[in-house]
Amino acid sequence: MTGPVLSRRALGRALLARQHLLARTDQQPAALIHHLGGLQAQAAPQPPYLGLLARLDGFTPERLSTLIEQRAVVRTALQRGTIHLVTAEDCLTLRPLLQPMLDQAMRTTFGKRLTGLDLDALAAEARTLVEERPRTFQQLGALLAASRPDRDPAALAQAARCRLPLVQVPPRGLWGRGGPAAHTTAEAWLGRPLDPSPGPDGLVLRYLAAFGPASAADLRQWCGLA
Repeated sequence: MTGPVLSRRALGRALLARQHLLARTDQQPAALIHHLGGLQAQAAPQPPYLGLLARLDGFTPERLSTLIEQRAVVRTALQRGTIHLVTAEDCLTLRPLLQPMLDQAMRTTFGKRLTGLDLDALAAEARTLVEERPRTFQQLGALLAASRPDRDPAALAQAARCRLPLVQVPPRGLWGRGGPAAHTTAEAWLGRPLDPSPGPDGLVLRYLAAFGPASAADLRQWCGLA
């Protein structure tokens, strides 16, 4: 069977339509964040607000700040290892699904500095520390290095970031306010466990709904999974 071949313009218009960038929508902010598979939030706290402002009728920044304070959406490392703003449900589902990509990123970036380290013990200690109270990576690295004085604190903190589903807690990400990027686990913050058996089919369909038509290579570039 054969079908029509879309021109570059048609592909571009389809993408803009699926992204709700041709016309604003009256969806609720959390519903739109879910549809998009999250909003990029790596550079600074403000981009998700601008992303919603461009897409939603009547959007005000306070609506998103309220969702963050209510723990309905969270800031966490997901696609390509970068910070995204996602719904609580997507955090619990996508984070374990993307774990292989995060493991590979850790080995590529910090492998030599982590050689011979018991990563399971490190993750367990880090979990205790961030669930005791939210910590910045600088604080977490210093605490982990106290019993590992021959290790780089920054590498230890980043290993914990890769091995644990860490989320940034308010006031980080709130409109008109601010604070350091302090972290705790998704399970502690949301009061629920991660999805124990997430499957890739849902991720593929979600991607196509927000970015399609697209190729398998496009999907891999978006999420970072091989």
